[in-house]
Formats: sequence, C-alpha cells, structure tokens
Amino acid sequence: MTTVALIIAAVALIAAYLAMRQIGALDRRLSEVNNGLTELRSAMDKVRERSEERLTEMRLELRRKAGEVLFTPTMTIKEAMAVHPRVSEVLADFQLASCSNCAVSDVDTIEGACQSYGIDQPALLAALNNLVGGDGDMKPLDVSRRRLNI
Repeated sequence: MTTVALIIAAVALIAAYLAMRQIGALDRRLSEVNNGLTELRSAMDKVRERSEERLTEMRLELRRKAGEVLFTPTMTIKEAMAVHPRVSEVLADFQLASCSNCAVSDVDTIEGACQSYGIDQPALLAALNNLVGGDGDMKPLDVSRRRLNI
C-alpha cells in the first residue's frame, strides 16, 4: 500500500511540475501578447490622432472654400489653434492663453472658455475671424472691452 501511495505521489509531483512548466510557458506567451496589444494600441492611437487632425483640416478647408466664418463658439481651442498660426497670440491678447499653467484646455470650446473666464465672446470671435478674413493684423482692443464685468 505504501508503494502505491509513493507511486501516486510521484506521479502527482511530476504532473504538478509539468503543469507549472506549462503555466510558465503560457504566462510568457500572455506577456508577449499583452506587449503586442500595447504596441498595437499605441499605433492605433497615433493613427486615430492623425486622422482626427486631418479630418479637422479638411472640415476647416471646406468651410474656408464655402466662405463660412471659420471660428465659431462651439469650436475647441485645439481646432482654433489649427486654423492659423497666430490664434495663440489672439487668445493671449484676450488673457485666454492655452498653456500648461492655466485651466484652459485644448478640448474646451471657445464659448465655454469665454463663459468661464468672462471673455467678451463676440470680440474674441471677431478678432479670430479677422486673422483669416481680414489682413491678418490683430487690431488691439481696449482690454476693458475684452473682459466682461461679471
């Protein structure tokens, strides 16, 4: 009886050892697959970002060709920055700079940022649209007209 128990124990140990080896191999394979998925996700994020940028460019170009006003209250700060290289100067002139030191985010809309910070939205939109529709010269306004008294 003892011999049978020893044989069963030895077989169980061998089975456990083989199972552990197989688990180790599966764990390594899972790590490889996870690494591949992480790389794929990163590549997809880059493609999505480039696609979104290109789509924004195409939308703006269509609006430009149709003669529509380029800057609207529902446009995000990021979209506005993509229209003209001097948009950041206009935003800064209205004390609405999009930078790491302030709360204005690229995903904020022009309307939302104006409401949050008491900026005169029509004046800001006029200055922004003057960049693409006018001579591109920023006409300084009296700062008191830019901030609403709230």
